[in-house]
Parts: sequence; structure tokens; C-alpha cells
Amino acid sequence: MMTTTQYQNNHISAKALAGLMLVQMALGLLLNFYFLKPILRYDGSTSVEEITFILGCATIVALIISAINIAFGLLLPQEKTKEYWRTFVFLIVFAGAGLTLCAYEYAQLAKYVSFLASQSTTEATSQLLRETLASGRNEAHYLSIFVSSCSLALFYFLLIRAELMHKWLSYFAFVATLLQLIAVGHTFFQTSIPNILQLPLLISQLTVPAYLLVLGFKQANPLTTEQPESDI
Repeated sequence: MMTTTQYQNNHISAKALAGLMLVQMALGLLLNFYFLKPILRYDGSTSVEEITFILGCATIVALIISAINIAFGLLLPQEKTKEYWRTFVFLIVFAGAGLTLCAYEYAQLAKYVSFLASQSTTEATSQLLRETLASGRNEAHYLSIFVSSCSLALFYFLLIRAELMHKWLSYFAFVATLLQLIAVGHTFFQTSIPNILQLPLLISQLTVPAYLLVLGFKQANPLTTEQPESDI
């Protein structure tokens, strides 16, 4: 049976998990609209030193975002991760792979910034940089997102199996991640991402942390659970 200490720890973990989900979303917006924008739309108006600094900040933020996916699994109740250990292991493996691919993506981006620093900022150079970013960095970027989305799908699959949230919210979040995988999968066939498929994920990434902040994990309260008989 669950002890009072376990119940309290799981409640704290649920709130920490919710907070990390919101932090991850905020950092994602900061990364895409503040740090990456001047790099991907470089027109020669920004100094190389400033671009290099922005790239460093972007790399740190991106790695934090990816590392949070690993924290999602580690914050789940230990009694549930032990019970469904196979799903948990796959979750951590995919989250770790996503972190590795994220590091590779920004290593590629660093090469492009290094290329920028070694060349004059002519129109031809700028065009070549854009083409390089489109062919190399974007492939690594979308592969990283795809693998990270797999870890998120496994996270919600584990929530469903362990019955840690209301089942309809868990199923909705799980389906939302599958739609995200389908959306990102379009890039592997050189087609644009249908943004409508990403809308459910946005909704779930707001509703799930709100649920966890208010209710925590769905589990038996030790104060109302019948205690096992003593062996003495």
C-alpha cells in the first residue's frame, strides 16, 4: 500500500512536472521567436560576434528543453515506473536520443555560424547560408523533434497504463502527440507541416499541467486506504 510519504512525494512530483511542462513551452517560444530568428533570417545587419552569442544562448536553451523530456519520466511515481518498466525505459531512451539529436542539430548550426564568420556577408554568401541551413540543419531539427515527440507519446502512454490522470485527458494528450508525429513526418517527404495537426498538442500542453497543478496524480489517498495487516 502507498504510504503517506509516498503520496506526498508524488503530489510534489506532479506539481514539479506541471511546472516543467510550462517552462518547456515558455523556453520553446523564447528559442524560436527570439534566439533562432536572427540566425535563420540573417541578412548581414547583425555582427558575427552577436550572432555567435545568440547561438550559444540558443544551444543552452534547446538542450534544456530536450533534457526536460527526460525529467518528465524521472518525475513519475517510482512504483508506477517499476510496474511498467519497459515503457519507462523506452521513454528514457527516446528522450535521451532526442537530447543527443538536439546537440547534433546545434553542432551543425555552429558550423554554419563559423562559415558565416569566415566569409564576407555578400548576397551570394547569404543565399548559400540559407540553402545550407535548409538542407542540413532543418533535417536534424525535424528528426530531433520527431524523436522527442516519440518520448512524449511514451510518456502519455505510461500515464494511460498507470492511470495517473483522468483517462480522457490522458487519451487526448496521447492522440495529440501522435498527430504531432504525423505532422513532423511530413517533412521527411519534403512537404510542409500541416499546422492544424499541431493544435491539439498545444491544447494538451496547457491542460495537462493545469490538471496536475490542481489535482496532482490520480492515486489512492493513504489516509483513506486500508492498511495491510501486521506480520507481527
